[in-house]
Amino acid sequence: MHLMTSTYLSIRDADRVLNEFRLIVPDLPTSIRSILRTCTSVQPKSISSGVYYHLGLKTNLLRYVELWLCTCDFDSLQLYINVDGLSMSRSSSQHLWPVLGRIVAPRLSDVFMIGIYGGNTKPAQFNEISADTISEIKEMTETGLLSVRFNKYIAIKLSAVICDAPARSDVRYTVNHNGKAGCDRCVVNGRRLDGKMTFPNGEYTLRTDDSFRNQTQYIHHKGHSLFESLSIDMILTFPLDPMHMVYLGVTKKLVTLWIELGHKRLKNMNSCVIRTINKLISRCVESTPSDFPRKCRTLDYLSVWKASECRLFLLYLGPVILQNILPESLYINFKCLALSMYLLAHPKFYNRVTESVRMDLRNFLREYEWCYGCENLVYNVHSLQHPLDDVLAHGPLDSFSAFPFESYMRQIKQSVRSGYSVAKQAAQRYAEQMSFCDRLQVDISTNDNPVIGMADSRKQVIMFRNSQIKSFHPDNVVVVKGKPGLITDIQDSGLLRFRQFTDPQNYFTDPFPSTDIGIFKCSVVSSAYSWVSIRDVDCKCMSINCVNHLVIVPLLHTVI
Repeated sequence: MHLMTSTYLSIRDADRVLNEFRLIVPDLPTSIRSILRTCTSVQPKSISSGVYYHLGLKTNLLRYVELWLCTCDFDSLQLYINVDGLSMSRSSSQHLWPVLGRIVAPRLSDVFMIGIYGGNTKPAQFNEISADTISEIKEMTETGLLSVRFNKYIAIKLSAVICDAPARSDVRYTVNHNGKAGCDRCVVNGRRLDGKMTFPNGEYTLRTDDSFRNQTQYIHHKGHSLFESLSIDMILTFPLDPMHMVYLGVTKKLVTLWIELGHKRLKNMNSCVIRTINKLISRCVESTPSDFPRKCRTLDYLSVWKASECRLFLLYLGPVILQNILPESLYINFKCLALSMYLLAHPKFYNRVTESVRMDLRNFLREYEWCYGCENLVYNVHSLQHPLDDVLAHGPLDSFSAFPFESYMRQIKQSVRSGYSVAKQAAQRYAEQMSFCDRLQVDISTNDNPVIGMADSRKQVIMFRNSQIKSFHPDNVVVVKGKPGLITDIQDSGLLRFRQFTDPQNYFTDPFPSTDIGIFKCSVVSSAYSWVSIRDVDCKCMSINCVNHLVIVPLLHTVI
C-alpha cells in the first residue's frame, strides 16, 4: 500500500508484486485494488466544459484538527486556498484545475486537495468549480467546524486565495492582466506600446473591497464571483503571488532585457558582459547550500529557469556577482529591487521596513523606466508597488507564495497513470492515499516547529530549523551570537566546533549598514575555535566567493 501511494506504481506492476508475495502468504488478495480500497463515493459533477470531483474541504480539515487536538488545544484555523491549471503534457489537450488547500495557523499542514476539474479546456465558468468549496466555507464560517471526537467547535477563517495573475482574474471574474484595466490593485489605465500592454508610472486610486463589490471601474469586471458571497476582503484576500510576479515575472524580465541590450550593444552592455555573468553563475554552483532544490543555471538557460532559480539569483547571487560587472545604472536599479524583496521576505524585518521599501520600490520603477523605457512597464513590473499591503496582511513575502502548491502539482501529475479520465484518476489516488493515512493514523502535517537536534557525528550533520548544518562546504556557514563563521566538527551531543571570521565588515553601507540585517564581507577565518551549542546558532548562511573576500548572506528560511 505504501509503495502504491508513495511511488505511484501502476496497478499492473503492483499486481505482479502482490502475486509474488502470495507464494509466501496465500491469503493475500489477487489484486491490489482490494488493498487500496479505491474510493467509489467521489461522484463526478458535470459542468459546462468538463467534469469536477469534489473531495471535500471539511473532511480534509477534520483530518488535521483531530490529529492536532491530541497534542495541543486551539480554537481557530486559518486557511489558504489555491486554484491553478495543470497541463498533462505538451501533446495533450487535457487540462486539470485542482482546488488545493493548506492550513497556515495554528500550525502548517501539508497541501491537500479539495477538488479537481478535468477537461479539454479550462473551466468556462469558475463559479461552477468553486461553488462546493465556497458552500463549505460559508457553513464553517457561520457555525464552526465540529470535531465530534473532541466535542469542540473550531472557528475557520479563509485568509488568502493564492493564484497567479491569469487564474486570479478568472476566479474573481475580472479582465485579464494584459487588459487595459488589468491591474488588480489600482485603477490605472494601461496603454499598448510596442505590442505590449504597459502601465505608466504614477500614483493612482487604490481599489478597495467596497469599490470592487460595487464594480466602480466597470471595465475591470466581467461578472460576479461566488467569493463575493463570503465575508472576505476581495482585494487583500487575493494577494499578489511573489513566485509568479517577482521571481518568474520581474527577475526573468530584467535578465531578458540585459541580454537584449548586450546583443544591441546598448547601455554599455555587450556579449562579453553576458559571458562574464555566466562564468560567475557557474562558479556559484559549488557554494550553493543543499537548502536550494535547484542550482542556478547560466543565462543561456534563462527561458527554462524555474522559480526557485529566479529566487536564488534575485535574493542571493545577483546582488553580489553583478557588482562591477553590470553597468552602474543597471546594477543600482537591480540591487534596489533585490534588497527590497530580501527585506520583505525577512522574517524579522518585513514589518519594520514597509514604508522605506515602498519608497525604494517607487524609485526602482522610475529608474527602471529610465533604463529600459516605458514600453517595458508591463503588468508584473507595475505591480511591484502593491505587495507591501499583502506583506502587512499576511506576513513575509514567501509566506503567501505559490511554491508549496506548485510542488504539489507535480504529485498530482505523477498520480495519473494513463490519459483516460485524468481528473477521476487524480481524485481516486488522493482518496486512496488519505484512506491509507487514516487507517495507520499517520500525522500528515508539516513539521513547522524549529528543529533543534538530531546530530550525527559520523555523517557530520545536525538538523537545524528545517535545514541541515554540516561540517563541510557549502553547508557549514553560520552566524553564532551575531558573529559569522564556519562549523568544522559536529559531536553527537550537539556541540559544534566553531571557527569565527576575524574581519567581518559591511558589504554595503547604503541605504543602511549591511551588518544590520546579518550580511557580512569576510576574508580571514580564525585558526582558533570554540565549542558552541546548536541553540547558539542564529541562522545558516550562504557564502558567495568574490575576488578577495566572501559575502555571507543569511538564508531567510532559517531566520526566526
